[in-house]
This record gives sequence, C-alpha cells and structure tokens, in this order.
Amino acid sequence: MRQVAFSSSLCLSIPLVAMSALDSFAQEQIEPVYSIWDVELGQPASQLPDAEVAEIACGTAGGPAGQALVSFEDFASCQPEFSGLFEVLFVYDDEQDYIARALELEYQFLRGGTSVYAHPVIVSVLIDPDGVVQGRRIVTDDRIPDLARRTAYTLINNFKAQYSAWSLECAEIPMQEGELPVGKEFFHELCSGQSPDGITLVAFESSYLRKKGQIAVNRETQQVNVGYFESQTSYEEVLTPYQPAITP
Repeated sequence: MRQVAFSSSLCLSIPLVAMSALDSFAQEQIEPVYSIWDVELGQPASQLPDAEVAEIACGTAGGPAGQALVSFEDFASCQPEFSGLFEVLFVYDDEQDYIARALELEYQFLRGGTSVYAHPVIVSVLIDPDGVVQGRRIVTDDRIPDLARRTAYTLINNFKAQYSAWSLECAEIPMQEGELPVGKEFFHELCSGQSPDGITLVAFESSYLRKKGQIAVNRETQQVNVGYFESQTSYEEVLTPYQPAITP
C-alpha cells in the first residue's frame, strides 16, 4: 500500500477552495488505476503494468496471496496449475481510496481495496509458460465481515448481464449430501459460455448454502455459529484451447 500524505489534521488546514477541488478530483477518480478488466488476453506478461498495482504475488487458486513477486514477469516462480498455467494475483492500487478516506468523502470508492461491482474480490491473471496472458480469474473475498459476505453470491447476476451477448448456458446445481439451506434459502448455479468469435471461454459459479457440518446453532451451547455458511462467486475467462477450471 502506498503512503498518502493526507491526515485528518492536514485536511482541517486545507482552504475550502482547495478542499472543493480535491473533492471534485476524487469524485472523478472512481476507477482503479489498473483493474482486472484492463487485462488483455493474449498480451505478453511483460506488458502488464507492475507500477500501476499495489501488490503482485503467486495466486492460490483464487485464495489469498502466496509468494510475493516483484513483477508479473516473475510468474515462473509460482507453481503451475494442472492446466500448465501460472496464476499471478494482484491487488489494486488503493492510494486514491485512502485519499478519499482522509477527506471523509461520503461515497463508496474501492472500499476494502480490490473490488468488482462493489464486491471485495481476489483477482489474478493466468499466464502460460511462454509468458502470454491466457486468462483472468475473479473470486469473492471470504475475509470480509459476514454481513457483507452474505451478498457475495449475487455477483453472478452482474456477470450474467456483462456476458449476455455470449452463448451462456446456466444450470442450477442440486443440493448435495450434507448441504443445507441458509435459513430458507439455497442457491448454487454454474454458467458457462463462449464469445461470439469462439476464441474465448467463460465460466462462473455462485453458491449460498451451508456445507456439511456448518450447522446454524451449536447444539451444546445453543449459540449461533457465526460465519457458518458459504456465500461466494467464482469467475474465469480463458483463451482456447484452455478450459476454465470451474466445473460443477
């Protein structure tokens, strides 16, 4: 994370005209400097902008950051996946978010860091052994408070809308042995599709349920088991002949 030269005391000393200008600037800058949507599939990893992201590391199949990397070009330091691709995770540059916090602006702007459609996520690129970007991956971040995590599964609706022009096929996945609804709600869906030109494949999966053993109330203490539910969305887009790793 970059250090930002703003503090609450400094903000109090800024003239109103300057504050207004800073506020206008921040209001305009509502996008990260470089996001997962700026990644161009088929481009060399050497063209990915190291200086425009806050952190680069080996990916862990959509999980938290693994070994830290200096550059996207260091992808070969990571363990390749079964497909042969290397997952390289990156974190959005959050400098402007901290400026917004320092100015106490009353709008949501990259809250919690890396996000997609206002959902905190973990993003990564998939690079082949020749150093070419073959795909991108997005997984909702489970490390957020439960109240926010409950809506993570709804991110699939945004992806459906974003890829509505693709030949999407979606199917509900029935409840598996040991799974339970959260209250009265159970949701598990997987969608896959192909770009109109047939070059790119996409898949995303979403679930809101209790896994085996995730009971709502502790039978011994009768206390609510906080966090005992799964709410997540996973996304992957790859160039053919690679296939998305997301499967039922």
